[in-house]
Formats: sequence, C-alpha cells, structure tokens
Amino acid sequence: METENNLLNLLLKSPNSESIRTIAEQLEIDHNFSFSKDKNDLQGVWELRWSSSNSPFLKYSPFIDNLQILDPLNLNGLNLLKPRGIKSIIGTGILIRLNYIDEKKIGVKFTHAGVIGPKFGRKNIKAMKEINNEQLGWLEITYLSNKLRICRGDKGTLFVLRKINSTTLFKNFKEFLKSI
Repeated sequence: METENNLLNLLLKSPNSESIRTIAEQLEIDHNFSFSKDKNDLQGVWELRWSSSNSPFLKYSPFIDNLQILDPLNLNGLNLLKPRGIKSIIGTGILIRLNYIDEKKIGVKFTHAGVIGPKFGRKNIKAMKEINNEQLGWLEITYLSNKLRICRGDKGTLFVLRKINSTTLFKNFKEFLKSI
C-alpha cells in the first residue's frame, strides 16, 4: 500500500518523473489481477497520468484530461481527450468495444472516432465516424486497485492510470453510447 501511495503522489506532483516506471514495475511483480474476479473494479473513469510511449497523445498534459472510460460489464469503453476541468463528454474520442481474451488480457476494437461537442438539448453534438479498417489491440492488466491501474499494451507500452471518482462523466458516457 505504501508503494502505491508513493506512486500516486509522484503521479500527481511530478508526472514526468523517471522514477514512475520503476515504482510501477515494483507494483506489477506481486499483483494477481483476474478479469472474472476483478472486472467490476475496472469500471469507471481512468485518467492516464504516465505512459512509456513517445506519442504526445499518450503523455500527461496539465491542460488536457486524457481519459479512458470503461464499462467492462457491457464491454464498452471510450478514450477521450478533453479540456481539463470540464465534467462533460466533450473533446476528441475513440469508442472501444472490449472483449475477453484471458484472465489478464482484454481485447480492444476501436469502432468510432471523432469530435464530441457539448449537449444541445438531450444529445451531444458529434462528428463520430465508424472506423472501417479494423483496428485491434489488447491491454494486459498488471495491477489494479480502487485508485490505480497499471497495464501494458500490445505494442509494449506501459500505462499508469489513476481512477477518478466521477459518476457524472460515467453517466454521460452511458447516455452518449445510446446516441451512437
């Protein structure tokens, strides 16, 4: 628990610290995630705080929320880049369809991508396009708690995400899915 708290503090105070990888890898060593046992804990809003990728879209920014909203019970998800501080589903998004691969790996299929605007009446203004060329990947969950998720992608990228307590964003996500 102390190691997890140290990592969370580092992610919040020094999100570009070189120590993040080492601490994340320490947490991965003894963790025993199981999709069938832990899938309820995956549900919710996750903020990407650090990744080993060089892609600017997978790096922490103080101005952008880089979120992944997961609903593993219904096998849906959304990767969302949005202005920090806004509680709505606004920004650039990629819808994800999840599938069970094994107890540690979750398959992802990117289904729609585009811009999601503010609500106008009861629906979001959106320009989401179906992705025609099949885009597949997977995530191996290597550490999960009620505050932190560490996973590795199919290209070897290490991701460290912090759980955000936002029932509003999760509810907005569920409503948004109905409009697709």
